[in-house]
Amino acid sequence: MGYTGKIVAIGAGISGLACAFRLKQLGVPCLVLEASERPGGVIATIRRDGYLFEMGPQFPRFPAALWRLVQELNLEQEFVAGDSKAKRYIFQNGSLHPAPFSPGGLIKTKLVGLKSKARILFEPLRHTRPPENEESLADFVERKFDREILENIVDPFVSTVFLGDTSKMGMESAFPALVEWERRSGSLLRGALSARKNRRNAPTLGDDSRSSSLAETFPSNGNGHANGRNLHVTDALPTLGSFRRGMATLPERLAEELREAIRYKVQVETVRPRDLNNGRCGAGWHLRLTDGQEITAEHLVIAVPAHVAGSLLEPSTPALARHLLAMEYAPICTVSSVYKRSEVQNTLNGFGFMIPRREDLHTVCTFWNSSLFAGRAPKDSVLLTSFSGRAADGAFAAMSDEECAQAVEQENAHILGISSPPLDRAVWRDARALPQYNVGHAKRVAEITNILRASPNLHLAGNYLRGRSIGECVAVAEQVAQNLCRRVREQSI
Repeated sequence: MGYTGKIVAIGAGISGLACAFRLKQLGVPCLVLEASERPGGVIATIRRDGYLFEMGPQFPRFPAALWRLVQELNLEQEFVAGDSKAKRYIFQNGSLHPAPFSPGGLIKTKLVGLKSKARILFEPLRHTRPPENEESLADFVERKFDREILENIVDPFVSTVFLGDTSKMGMESAFPALVEWERRSGSLLRGALSARKNRRNAPTLGDDSRSSSLAETFPSNGNGHANGRNLHVTDALPTLGSFRRGMATLPERLAEELREAIRYKVQVETVRPRDLNNGRCGAGWHLRLTDGQEITAEHLVIAVPAHVAGSLLEPSTPALARHLLAMEYAPICTVSSVYKRSEVQNTLNGFGFMIPRREDLHTVCTFWNSSLFAGRAPKDSVLLTSFSGRAADGAFAAMSDEECAQAVEQENAHILGISSPPLDRAVWRDARALPQYNVGHAKRVAEITNILRASPNLHLAGNYLRGRSIGECVAVAEQVAQNLCRRVREQSI
């Protein structure tokens, strides 16, 4: 059975769902096509035998746009807040060290020496300017600070949050605010304080752009010192959290609201501009499904990963497809394991730990889920979730799921003093898990934006353009919905 309507969205990940939900609220119907049998995309929760395994995002930040969505879905009672002050650790030379995310922590840390500490603490007294051409994060940190800070503090954090490689990640692409602060003030701290002052009386924009700022990781960024207080930098971030039954609660509730507006197990084979009777391409799109069904719509929202979108658009818009297919992604293997509490020597008091690339381990980071939230495992057991699979780890791609899990669990056993095999585990892999905002990404996004101006009935939503966090995806998707609604109403006049 075919379909003809105003708007069709491809993809029922958080971007596609948030866009369709906002359109529904605005009174504009949208049909969502999803290739899999469930909503959520990379947001996935496995609930089994009293354990709650998170396969994708563990406990994201909830900035204004995301929290507003939680309220609209009546999920406040399901939300559980995490402790933003929970201890974070960095593994170095066989030991776990508290992550130095406060001035006091920086002074005490053994992760870097006195010279490196001085370069951070006295950064406001130096005046520097960014180069004309975009530099990598690694080049930026070495220029502003030194290699020790790069390898022992910045690299483990960036690997954990972005699955990124500091030698490839672009400053203009991933951390434009830092570039602007240095350009305007010659100092990250002075620039941050100036930006903070300008934001005080400005209206809330509802996005999560601050969560992508490397400045949030630096003890010297000044958060908490403008008022003379010594605060942890994470206090300045939106609340992190999850839901009682896991992160999948969010896409599941969105799917409930959309109901029959979502079709599952639907594979789109081709998309092309709709032809007018005289053979010219007109407004709208024609979709053909793998089962032979045909769908037409005035507007098309593509909310799938960049490489999938590129493959669909290659026949009709090759210039756009070229940019989408060139987007780089990082692989990941998520290993979530359960142990008897008595078999783990470490107290697991905190958030978890991050591992610098120089340690040459498969594991990137390990979260202590059952320490942060109740209900993740029975009281006599603990649940840990590890990310592994740095792009430069050549052995990762050749590993089976079992081999990947065993490698991670052996590393965790050594670091945390675990003396028995896991009681249960869940493994999830994705060769293209998270888009990388590497050098040149900002320029590519600008070119994509220019191309889309010539295709006013084509819309892109996803984490590969302007933000990778769930909050940013929701904010971008809602903006797409607002613009779509405006265009639909203009065309109907």
